[in-house]
Amino acid sequence: MRSATARAFASRGLKSKPIKSVAHKIIINKQQQSVRREAMGNQFRSVAFITCLKTFLFVFNFMFWLAGLLILVIGLWAEFDLYKYMELSPDFSGTAPLVVIGVSGLSLIISSIAFSCIVKGQPVLLYIYGGFMICIFMMEVGMCSSIVCFRDTFAQGLYDGLTQTIKNYDSKRTNLDIAQTRMHCCGVTNYTDWMKMSPQRVIPTSCCIDTTHCVTANYNDVYQRGCFEVIAEYVKTNMTVIVAVAVLTSILPLFGAVVACCLANYIRSSQYDVIA
Repeated sequence: MRSATARAFASRGLKSKPIKSVAHKIIINKQQQSVRREAMGNQFRSVAFITCLKTFLFVFNFMFWLAGLLILVIGLWAEFDLYKYMELSPDFSGTAPLVVIGVSGLSLIISSIAFSCIVKGQPVLLYIYGGFMICIFMMEVGMCSSIVCFRDTFAQGLYDGLTQTIKNYDSKRTNLDIAQTRMHCCGVTNYTDWMKMSPQRVIPTSCCIDTTHCVTANYNDVYQRGCFEVIAEYVKTNMTVIVAVAVLTSILPLFGAVVACCLANYIRSSQYDVIA
């Protein structure tokens, strides 16, 4: 009896061991599968988030490229058109439009190269892109400050510049004739300034309303408004547009730098998680 019972318990013990081992393996496999699914889910979410950030940064970079193109057009317009009137003020620096063109040109070059950096998604390239964005932001802030300061002092400088231009009038070396023809004005405050201050004491033909039938001695044939009022109003209106565009575009690089650095940090942390 004892031997039979012992054999029975022995046989049960031998069979229970492999059963426990199989159950343990099943539990471990389920845990591993759960960990893999969680890791795959995290990786999928990371890839989706990175893709969304890349898309957003790509769209932003395209908008920044368009803003750079707009500033370039404004700079060229200021250099070849607005410059003729602003140069009449002695406070105006001739390099100002060139600075605007230079900054906008740099923005276009960086934003054009940035498209490939965003697509590749390498953290180092994104950090470099963010650094360039911060540099552009600082340059545009300085440019905006200069434009605002110049706008506030332009009126007095323009009045003094127009007065000196009439006193030292030379038809071959001044833009005043162009300004009078295009802006339909004459003199500083009116046409009498030519008779009071110019060396020739004669009203130039650029003041004529109709150059084909004009006698400058007949004051009804010349423009009645002074150029100071007309040019100051014209420049002030366009300066407001330039300042508004400059302020808006100066905020864009800072925003782009923040998004690029966030994307680079997230890509780098995701790579570390995969390695771990």
